[in-house]
Amino acid sequence: MLVLKPEDTRIKNAITLLHILLRKDGISRVELSRTTGLTKTTISAIIREFIASGIVEETSMVPTGNVGKIPIPLRVKANAVYTIGVHLGRQRVKAVLMDASMNVISRKKGLSHEELGPEGVIEKLFMSIDDVMKKAKRKKIEVGAIGIGVPGPLDAQTGIVRHPPKFKGWKDVPLGDIVHERYKLPVWIENDANVGALAEKWHGGGKQLKNFVYVLANEGIGAGVVINEELYQGAYDYVGEIGHTLFYDQGKFRYLEDISGADCIIKGLNAQGFNIRSIKDISILLKEDNEIVNSIVKKFATWIGAAVINIIHIVGPETVFIGGKMIVLGDALIQPIKEMVSIYLFGDQVVDVRLSEISEDATAIGAAIYATTRYLEEKSIEHVHVRGR
Repeated sequence: MLVLKPEDTRIKNAITLLHILLRKDGISRVELSRTTGLTKTTISAIIREFIASGIVEETSMVPTGNVGKIPIPLRVKANAVYTIGVHLGRQRVKAVLMDASMNVISRKKGLSHEELGPEGVIEKLFMSIDDVMKKAKRKKIEVGAIGIGVPGPLDAQTGIVRHPPKFKGWKDVPLGDIVHERYKLPVWIENDANVGALAEKWHGGGKQLKNFVYVLANEGIGAGVVINEELYQGAYDYVGEIGHTLFYDQGKFRYLEDISGADCIIKGLNAQGFNIRSIKDISILLKEDNEIVNSIVKKFATWIGAAVINIIHIVGPETVFIGGKMIVLGDALIQPIKEMVSIYLFGDQVVDVRLSEISEDATAIGAAIYATTRYLEEKSIEHVHVRGR
């Protein structure tokens, strides 16, 4: 039987309370005790530490009409940390600046890095971060951490990007160390679909949901899985790799993202005589009600729908959000996916499948959320250790 040391228990309790405070602005000590089952004494001690370390603040009391002491609402201070979130995609870099209340303060329009190798891509990454840093400085904001959403596979613990498909020349690149060395700040990297799910949880349709899946449909196709309001990461951070669902196509097994990624749809249409350079070009043709374009998009979307129905049967979510650059295809993308789910859904489940309403900045936003959470967790742990000695 594992016996936790007193400081381990304090850390566990502190992290639990931090996560609730991040999700529920204005919750009181009484509500925290009721939600967690922790004693009021334990709650009060940890909140005192959070306030002393600059993580949490008390807000204005709201009269309840009840006799007795009015509960004091608590919230994570917006200036507890400012983070930069980056989407290091296969074609572009995008970045946002965020406060600890998960509000986006500024955005950096994507810099293209098509056809560049790792060194060139990292230079574009630095340029994007530098630009956001300058904007923060003009606002007298000091950035405390950086989060990066990047295609997997990767090792989030060591910050190493392994060998993402369709990412030219990337093999065991120590991205976390490279960025940390330049900026001397804590840096966390995470799978792009995973942080996309965090963006959906904080800024999208997942706010009130406990269990959902966020599908990131770009050149690669991945899924972030949220279970009981927490991002599920598995043993090796390889959760939700639906882009590597196998399909039998043209006499051999092929991965979904190799037959239905954004680049595959473009190639498929160009093979039919079109001159398509981007997914947005396809959306224009769809508005013109081009039958050939509609037919080809439906074929690719049906494959994605097959992968979606598989992940529904494995995870059992309330909702599946389709995000990424392919959402500009609108109904032509989502209707075949919904049709597949309607036809093949097992049992009496009721699963909502819809397009994400978050912009293409979702991965950058999610990366900033991830960095904010990790930074505040470490600050909480550090303070509990100091107070526990």
